[in-house]
Amino acid sequence: MAGIYVHFPFCKQKCIYCNFYSVASQKEKAAYWDALCQEIADTTDFLPTNHIDTLYFGGGTPSLCTPFELERIVKAIQNFYHFNEGFEFTMEANPEQLTPEYLRSLHDLGINRLSIGVQSFDDEILRLLNRRHTAAEAVRAVENAANAGFTNLSIDLIYDIAYRTKAMWERDLRMALSLPLCHLSAYSLTVEENTILARQIANGKEFIPNECDTERDYALLIEQTEKAGFVQYEISNFAKGGMVSRHNSAYWNRTPYLGLGASAHSYSGNIRRWNVANLRQYIDGMLRGEPVRESETLSSDDQYNEYVLLRLRTNAGLDLDELARLFGCDYKNLFVKQLKKIKTDYYLMEKNRVQLTYTGRLFADAVAMELFA
Repeated sequence: MAGIYVHFPFCKQKCIYCNFYSVASQKEKAAYWDALCQEIADTTDFLPTNHIDTLYFGGGTPSLCTPFELERIVKAIQNFYHFNEGFEFTMEANPEQLTPEYLRSLHDLGINRLSIGVQSFDDEILRLLNRRHTAAEAVRAVENAANAGFTNLSIDLIYDIAYRTKAMWERDLRMALSLPLCHLSAYSLTVEENTILARQIANGKEFIPNECDTERDYALLIEQTEKAGFVQYEISNFAKGGMVSRHNSAYWNRTPYLGLGASAHSYSGNIRRWNVANLRQYIDGMLRGEPVRESETLSSDDQYNEYVLLRLRTNAGLDLDELARLFGCDYKNLFVKQLKKIKTDYYLMEKNRVQLTYTGRLFADAVAMELFA
């Protein structure tokens, strides 16, 4: 298996929580397409195969691109890669751009999965997060997508916001689960460096609720998704009918992927590399044949730590036999030794498989760090 991620860094405006690389301007779009096509042609030796299982257009806001611009990138990729039968082609989109006409063009282009950045169905919360769409537009976008023939639909929601009451979060969940979705991603509002949110909190504005409210929101999320027939397959991701995100699952399973575009990361198993998070430097470097990027060779400890962190986030958990096969018995013994330091109500161990409990998932990153080499 192998996948390709393409980063579209253009936005209308920055959301307060976003730390993904983007620019609130589209004046460099034409030059960016040229640079992106050059990178596609220059990186064909990175992946172990040219047969691709997943293609993902992320951002930024890919749905700011015209069908012609998107088609140009797809054709550039098809010049060098073969899309396997049944491959998953995801595009992130904002609700305000998803008109029936635009959606039909995306469907005709071969995009078969949409990840729609809803975040909330409450207009007050949307204004707080600096989103451009309304709750009504979000509902209409999902319905338009279903009517355009998209059967693999996902939305993002954000919880754990101090200004949102229990009743408001319940309404968000009810609305989301009433729509024709087969996938839901729900993320806790996180304060990342160099974001509007971080600056607002530094200036005294309160966004993050207390721990009790965090646990309340997460409990409601688990309860309501389960009632609606969704299965939690990763801490923040829920799928109905087995419609998991194959692209994101590949990340968690350490499958090689190629990242294209400004700030995009690539992974080959023991090498990780990333492009410069600067639009002008990315464009200039690609067009003159001197890409501006960095890379690192992952040590055995690094690879083990990533494996532990990612596997414990999944519903399947971590298989000790697989760990020994991948990294050797010394790492398996280290894991078992470190596991004794973890509270027993944070995990279950059955048939050599370790899975986090509901309580453990609330502290997954901290648990993983205790198990690191």
